[in-house]
Amino acid sequence: MLDKTGYLTQFGRNGRAFTLVELLVVITIIAILALVGVLGSSKIIERGRKIQTVAQFRDFEVGLRMYETDYNRPPIPETKRNEGWDTMYSDPGGKYSNSILIAVLAGEEGDFPAIGSDEIFNARQMNPKQEKYIEFPFSANRKSGVGDDGKLYDPWGREVIVIVNGGQGSIPDDPITQGVGATPGKNDTHLESWGFGAYTETKPKEQSYVFISYGTDGRKGDNAPNYWDLVPYSGSDDVISW
Repeated sequence: MLDKTGYLTQFGRNGRAFTLVELLVVITIIAILALVGVLGSSKIIERGRKIQTVAQFRDFEVGLRMYETDYNRPPIPETKRNEGWDTMYSDPGGKYSNSILIAVLAGEEGDFPAIGSDEIFNARQMNPKQEKYIEFPFSANRKSGVGDDGKLYDPWGREVIVIVNGGQGSIPDDPITQGVGATPGKNDTHLESWGFGAYTETKPKEQSYVFISYGTDGRKGDNAPNYWDLVPYSGSDDVISW
């Protein structure tokens, strides 16, 4: 359609074309909406990963409790069990990887070397009946399942930390305080976590187990430099359960 000057208009007699400024405004609005959508999706994904991690912890706890019901003892190496030592399964940080626990609770056989020592742990000795108490899905990419190395990984691809209370409870008045005594974590009811999973709001006490994942950043709390630092749990991406 021609306007009064004889030129063809784009939107009819009363129409007009978008100016460059208007186009930039529209593009900016679309970009902002897309960014909001991406950020919202990221939060949903992270929330889903946390839910997956909690489910892993619950399955692990069920397997551990079934084992203890059958054997009337915690699943820790005999050398530590005889002295009532609490035992952490984690690499790095612990003496054993959680692959030992997975093998024991799955009723498998095999020898597992301790981390940084010549000690060898035999899964069959820990579970001579070869009962199957747990079954985690296999994960080829080492996320949200057991990897090809036998370790259980969280949804972020990090080894799940498990601490088992090996105390015999012969010291009933043992103070429920982190790191007390010359030999914390030995022959008492207090679960010693050596700083892992201990926060300003909460910390392990007399629980049987602690399960820990340090989330997206792989650091305790909100990017704490050390695992033994007492930092707030609130607002972090960590997942703990006991």
